[in-house]
Amino acid sequence: MNNTSPLYPSLDFATWTYPEPYLPATFHTQSGFQEVINSLDTPPDGLHQVAMVLVLGLMIQDIMHAVEIEPDQCPPGIPNWVASSELTLKHLEELLEMVPVITRLNEW
Repeated sequence: MNNTSPLYPSLDFATWTYPEPYLPATFHTQSGFQEVINSLDTPPDGLHQVAMVLVLGLMIQDIMHAVEIEPDQCPPGIPNWVASSELTLKHLEELLEMVPVITRLNEW
């Protein structure tokens, strides 16, 4: 599989061919995170099931990078928007609470 279609056009990072190592700056805001969470509430079908799993993994990865960075530091190779991300462990917990729901959606 070389690509998956995004769940919504604004989630263009939900593809295997997304060229960037981190999610876009718009994701690392409260409203960007909520937009992605809202889009994951839609039952997936076909390629969207793969995109949903991909989005979850990418979101977890980016949030973990953000929470591991010390305040006011930006390690080499990490974009400023990741280092100054508004997302916290609270957002990660919210995301992980959705995993059983997504798993049940995929069972039908």
